[in-house]
Amino acid sequence: MPERTRFDGRVVLVTGAAGGIGAAIARHLADEGATLVIHDLTESVCDELGEVIGDRHGTKPLVVAGDLRDPDTAQALVEQIEREYGALDILVNNAGVEHRASLDHHDDESWRHVLEVNLDAPFRLCRAAAPLLRQADRGAIVNVCSTAVAGFAGQCAYDASKGGLLTLTRSLAVELGADGVRVNAVCPGFIDTAMARTGDLATLAPKFTRTLPIPRLGTPTEVATAIAFLASVDASYITGQALFVDGGWIRT
Repeated sequence: MPERTRFDGRVVLVTGAAGGIGAAIARHLADEGATLVIHDLTESVCDELGEVIGDRHGTKPLVVAGDLRDPDTAQALVEQIEREYGALDILVNNAGVEHRASLDHHDDESWRHVLEVNLDAPFRLCRAAAPLLRQADRGAIVNVCSTAVAGFAGQCAYDASKGGLLTLTRSLAVELGADGVRVNAVCPGFIDTAMARTGDLATLAPKFTRTLPIPRLGTPTEVATAIAFLASVDASYITGQALFVDGGWIRT
C-alpha cells in the first residue's frame, strides 16, 4: 500500500499558480497528495502547469482562470470547487503583482491595481471560502505576504498591500480559530524567480542577498515547503503567525 502523505484527501486551492512560487507550491502540494485546484489569470499558462502535474501524478488538477480583480470571481471560484469536490480544506492566497515607483510617480491606477490583486482578492477569497473551510477537518489558510511588510522605498502600493494582508491574516486567525480554521502567512524575501531577474531587481537582488546570514537568493521550493508546513497538521497549534523565508533578512 502506498505511503500516505500529509495532504491525501485534502482539497487545496492555490491562486497565482502559474508563476515561479505558485507553480512550486502547486507541484509540492501535488507531490504531497493534495487534490489540487490551480488558478491564474491566463488559462493557457495555468493549463500547461496542470498538464505537467497530471503527467506526474496521473490526475490533472482542476484548472480555473479568471481575473481576481473582478468582485464576482472569488465566489464563482469557490462555488465551482464545491460543485466539483463538495469541499475545500486549504486556501493558499499566492496571486500577487508589484509596482515600483517613487511616491511622486505612484499613480492612482497602479495603486488601485496592486491593492485589488494583493489585498482585495485574498479578502474576498477568504470570505467566500470560509463556509467550506469551517466544515473541513483542520481547515487552513496561508497568505503569501513578503518581507515588504517591513516597508521599503519606491514600492508603497506593494508594501501597503502586503502589510494589509499580514494584518488581515492575524485578524482572521482570531475570528476563525474557534471554527477550527488556522490562518498564517509566509513572507518570502528575494526568491529566484522571473521577478527577481528583471529591472533593477536583477542587479539589486544578488548584491543584497550576499549580505544575508544565508548569503543567496531563496528558491521557490523553499517557499513552497514553508507553505506546506503551515497548511499541514504539523502546524496544528500555529495560527496568526508570519513565517519569514528570507535568509535571515528580517529578524524580529
